[in-house]
Amino acid sequence: MILDRPQRELLLPLGAAVALSLTGDSTLYAVLPNQAEVVGVSLGAVGVLLGVNRLVRIPANPLAGVLNDRMGRRRLFLLGLVLGILSTLAYGLVRGFWPMLAARLLWGSAWSLINVGGYTMILDRSTRVDRGRMTGFYQMFYLLGLTISPLVGGALTDALGFQPAVAVCAGLSAVGLAVAVTALPETGPERPAAGPKPAGPQLTLRQILALRQSDRRVLLAAGLYFVIFFVSGGVLMSTIGLYLGQRWAGGLSVGGLSVGVASLAGGLLALRSLLGIAAGPVAGTLSDRLRSRWPVVGLGLLLGLLGFALLSAGGGVLSVAGGVALVALGSGALIATLAAVVGDLAAGSQQGMIMGVLATAGDAGSAAGPFLAYALAVALDLRWVYLLCAGTLALGLVAAAVWGRERHC
Repeated sequence: MILDRPQRELLLPLGAAVALSLTGDSTLYAVLPNQAEVVGVSLGAVGVLLGVNRLVRIPANPLAGVLNDRMGRRRLFLLGLVLGILSTLAYGLVRGFWPMLAARLLWGSAWSLINVGGYTMILDRSTRVDRGRMTGFYQMFYLLGLTISPLVGGALTDALGFQPAVAVCAGLSAVGLAVAVTALPETGPERPAAGPKPAGPQLTLRQILALRQSDRRVLLAAGLYFVIFFVSGGVLMSTIGLYLGQRWAGGLSVGGLSVGVASLAGGLLALRSLLGIAAGPVAGTLSDRLRSRWPVVGLGLLLGLLGFALLSAGGGVLSVAGGVALVALGSGALIATLAAVVGDLAAGSQQGMIMGVLATAGDAGSAAGPFLAYALAVALDLRWVYLLCAGTLALGLVAAAVWGRERHC
């Protein structure tokens, strides 16, 4: 059996709650550019509102990790779900830039509690023998939410309007909260009932400094996590529409049918999510069966490298689709396997904090990717930007090969 009963009892309610919590945020990405006037913001403010939630998570993730180590997992995860529902309700109730900004900051804080808590619970219920498949299945639920939520939210917006649509999305997230309240177990270790509590910020700083000195492998994994989110979730996701528009501005014909650039871009992004759903569990399970997870990390980097090389070559539409598919498979494999690597290395009392560091690396990469990509696109053809991404992954591949030979984890 792939997962034992305690793991299934954790993963099913956890995965359902995580997937449903994404409905409001994913809907906003799909419809806000066309609903800016309804919300009362300028089109120029849309980019800020869609990106600020990632920026707030950079400091919020490590804090969420430390709180998970001290206070347990379940109640903080449930708090994150509640805050996520409130932020989604706020999207439909407020107007103007500053109230929407506050709602987006609230969602960023909520997702830190949800995601860091979710990964920490996965570490609690897994070992080196099965951690890869657990992180892979957790990623599958996350990507499933990212794939379905924009479709549902977009259809609801077209049918009902923006405010009723986000209210329904909040209701769907509330279903996830009900599932978690009913079925999600507490997985954190029991803590003494009495005794002095260590000072918060000082302990956090000492933990992070100890991490840097004692285990550089965690930093390498976090660095690679940053890279894959930078090139895939940041650069490719934000520029594929622009790339297609530069190549086929008037649309193109596929099998005798005329396909617009926007539809093609949406299809490629959906393909990216679907392949990531498949790649995570497969890569995680494979890493469990090998003596080291680093060969799977290397394979993921190689697939991503080949994908960006194919995109930079400037071939036809099938070549572009193949490039996106390879990057999607590589990133799906890397996200699941690197989380398992860090989980193997995390000490029991610092699991939450270390997963917070990993989540921060991913958010920083996702936030930085679009900024740098569009800054470079002013002076360079996007094919050169994709070639630089391939080069960055090649450097990561060298680092992973050297580190994997140095010591297995």
